[in-house]
Amino acid sequence: MKKDTVIILSFYPNARGLGYACIEMPQNLKDSGVVAIQPICNKKLLERITKFVEFYTPTIIVVKDYNSSYSRHSKRVAELVESITKYAKEMKVPIYRYSKEQIRDVFEQFGAKSKCEIAQKIIYWFPQLASRAPKIRKAWMNEDYNMGIFDALALAITHKYLTE
Repeated sequence: MKKDTVIILSFYPNARGLGYACIEMPQNLKDSGVVAIQPICNKKLLERITKFVEFYTPTIIVVKDYNSSYSRHSKRVAELVESITKYAKEMKVPIYRYSKEQIRDVFEQFGAKSKCEIAQKIIYWFPQLASRAPKIRKAWMNEDYNMGIFDALALAITHKYLTE
């Protein structure tokens, strides 16, 4: 790895557990996935996050900002984001938070407004994710299992565009 290589590790907590993505800038997707733990437990999720950070040695960590007025989140998600923030500071890795509004603002520039449209735009940029494309969601359906991957990638891409 070159000294000036930037590795972004993004985490997007959700009801199932955690979506994650690791990108080596400018556009090399190293890994992505969903960590689902049953029963859901922040301690176990934080253990997994620790392993990700040790393995990928990121330059930057990006997480969902739950403080925004538009954000609906559980107390568990807020506590997990705070734990990730604390851990990143202990490891001396810069951490950034982005809200849903910031993600939407960035992706609106590319004609993507809904989560499904954002996922399709990400698949356009990273065609290797086509097999994990989320199904179009109806109002009565649960969110697709793989949506956490696209949420985490949207965070990383948002960071890229807001810091350039």
